[in-house]
Amino acid sequence: MGLGSALTDMIGTERDLFVQRLREFYHLERELEDLQTELAEAATDEELESFYMAHSETTTEQLGRIEPLFDAVEAEPGVVESDVLDTLTSEREDLIADVQDPALGDLVEAELGRTIERLEITKLETLLALADRMALPNEIVEPLEQTKTEATNGLERITELTEI
Repeated sequence: MGLGSALTDMIGTERDLFVQRLREFYHLERELEDLQTELAEAATDEELESFYMAHSETTTEQLGRIEPLFDAVEAEPGVVESDVLDTLTSEREDLIADVQDPALGDLVEAELGRTIERLEITKLETLLALADRMALPNEIVEPLEQTKTEATNGLERITELTEI
């Protein structure tokens, strides 16, 4: 299901866009919980495996932090699927099937990790920009900022793990 077909409400206000993007981000995080466990199991490098296992726990914490935001903006979580994540994981699966050297597989897994962190950061930047435009209270802004900081730290860490 594409993003456009997943929307049932028209987006006519900043609040509508904020809720839609929050739903999309929430669904993305839920999908990442399982994916990070899969990436940890596929990793042959112990540090990369540890990164994904720890990041899976962080994602669970982030979900717990994001869920209350729906009440704060008087919206239901709903589901807005991310075609981007589906495409990224499909490309990863196709590439991993062709990779013969486990070390190269780790690079592919790390590439996906970096891409996902950047995607999360971008989604959070949009949410924060909307929150600022709407003058939303700190109870909404702070969890988003904390999650963005964690995603930025995650990107830095996985980048360090794959530097040669």
